[in-house]
Amino acid sequence: MVSFCEKCGALLIPQRNKDDTVTLVCRVCKTESKEKFEDSSYQISSRIQHTEKDMMTVIEEDFDIRPSVRIACQKCNNFEARYWEAEDRRKEEWETTTYYKCTKCGWVWSE
Repeated sequence: MVSFCEKCGALLIPQRNKDDTVTLVCRVCKTESKEKFEDSSYQISSRIQHTEKDMMTVIEEDFDIRPSVRIACQKCNNFEARYWEAEDRRKEEWETTTYYKCTKCGWVWSE
């Protein structure tokens, strides 16, 4: 349950009192809510507890972020390839070469 301050609209934060009740307090204007929670089911936690599944990172091997273009592959006649540009140092002047990789057979060529 999320509650907001009636005066300033800020988020109310739970605070445990000496008599073991919980009151909602505004951090901005220090106003306390009128309602008190006496049951122990209301928990105050300053750290989020994550499960092992929440912390798991999934990495897909075939995931490619390079843009795709509609171009014919000369090996398999597929009409989709990923492309990227790189500077070629083998030539006299620094020129940019466009490389293509077929999404079906993986063949790489340049133009």
